[in-house]
Amino acid sequence: MSTSSTNKDILLLQSISKVFNGYVILALIAIGTIGNVLNIIVFLRHKTLRQMSNCAFLITFFVSNLISLWASRFQRAVLAITGVDLLVGSIFYCKFRWLFGRWSYNMSFTCICLSSVDRFLNTSRSECCQRLITFKRAVVITIVISLEYLIIFMPDAIYYSGYQCTASSSDRAMYQQFIVYYNLIMTNSIPPVTLGIFCLLTWYNLLFIKRRKSNRLFNQLNRMMMAEFSVVFFSSIPNFLYNIYAQVTQSTVKSDLRVAHENIWRNVFVTLSFSLNVGTFYIYFLMSSAYRRKVKAIFCCRKHN
Repeated sequence: MSTSSTNKDILLLQSISKVFNGYVILALIAIGTIGNVLNIIVFLRHKTLRQMSNCAFLITFFVSNLISLWASRFQRAVLAITGVDLLVGSIFYCKFRWLFGRWSYNMSFTCICLSSVDRFLNTSRSECCQRLITFKRAVVITIVISLEYLIIFMPDAIYYSGYQCTASSSDRAMYQQFIVYYNLIMTNSIPPVTLGIFCLLTWYNLLFIKRRKSNRLFNQLNRMMMAEFSVVFFSSIPNFLYNIYAQVTQSTVKSDLRVAHENIWRNVFVTLSFSLNVGTFYIYFLMSSAYRRKVKAIFCCRKHN
């Protein structure tokens, strides 16, 4: 392959990456913002949903999704489309992005995992298991984990500063090593595995264990949350595998064409993993007629207890 042909291929691949990293992500941010805001309104307006044991996990999940979309994803999308870095010249946005960008993504995945654990316990035959996670305990768990993440990611909010929002590589070297392995293990490995395990266990409870009688809304909630867990799990696998590949090949000398191909796959997998932050409302809406009525009630201004 000639150098000219290779350069054309690289430019084409870079253009495709720009579309995914910019325009597609920007569209998903808009879709996800609408969905997460509606989720928050529905869960806060309806008393039955507010009293669910995992309501604290879900509300935090929705809020974390919104923060993740606007703290880090929006800045990247604007940078890809316009070349303008919103972090430059804004010390507040710089600190906010590096602290809450990582915090929100980890909180989102953690809360969806905790919600899957709650559904497993909720569908168990054991009354002791069913009562293990209460709303108050869920609130305490959420607050503790949130504070832990803030402490873990605080150093980057300190290191990144100045007009250009940059960090000294020498000052940040040790923390950089820590965060690479933390992201690989705690962010990209353990949550998908946890979600997959409890998703299977909950399916087992739903299929093979005679459940206690409950109202139609709770049955539909279990089904739509299982659909949500499944979608998030399967959409996170490609990005999980790519992160492992990136770590394994980080010392490999790569051609510009190979790097361009890898960027394409990375952007595609990141887009797929966006179902974590974007797709929940639309899964709920498609899976549950009761949930659709709750959403319709918002626009019809009907009161729900």
